[in-house]
Amino acid sequence: MVMGIGVGLITVLSWAVNGMLTASSTAGQTAPPSGMGAATSSPAQVTKDRDHPTPSPSPHPDPAPSRHRSPARLSASGRSTRCAPRRVTLSLSSPQYWYQQGSTPRFTVSAVSSQRSCRFNMGTASVAVVVTDGSQRIWSSADCATGARSHETVLTRSAPAVLNVSWNRRTSSPGCGTAHVVRAGEYQATAVAGRIHSKAVNVVLGAKGASGP
Repeated sequence: MVMGIGVGLITVLSWAVNGMLTASSTAGQTAPPSGMGAATSSPAQVTKDRDHPTPSPSPHPDPAPSRHRSPARLSASGRSTRCAPRRVTLSLSSPQYWYQQGSTPRFTVSAVSSQRSCRFNMGTASVAVVVTDGSQRIWSSADCATGARSHETVLTRSAPAVLNVSWNRRTSSPGCGTAHVVRAGEYQATAVAGRIHSKAVNVVLGAKGASGP
């Protein structure tokens, strides 16, 4: 009996010691190591700063674009000077040499400049077609001018200015006085702009019943 009681006490003590060791081991596994949270978050914060550095402001910002207009946008007429008379050439032409009775003689005045570009007045009061009979002045388109009496244009070497004029086959005088129908015959027409004159062009007005040359 004594030996049986001793064996039972030893068994109970063994169970108690095993239970205490098991509880101690479980508590050691559950508690986290000291300082683990700070070590994990600190490297993450440093990595973020390295990947996305804060940009520093530029010491010399780009200047704003200029709003001044370029001189190239000025109009050609604004840069051109007035044509020198000796640099301007007038020419006169007519689509026909002979005009039947009742048809209206028509003329085309062309002005061209030997200068690179210059301003010239192609108005009907400045450029005129003058018709003469020998030395006698018969008609001038400036006497009873119609249309644009003043028309500033830019002449160049390659692009002449043009003025179209028609003659009503009547006489005229300065101030648009009394006019008379001219007789049939041959006349001379010249383009005039102040001291500038074109070469003369001959036109023939046919008589009634004439069939032409």
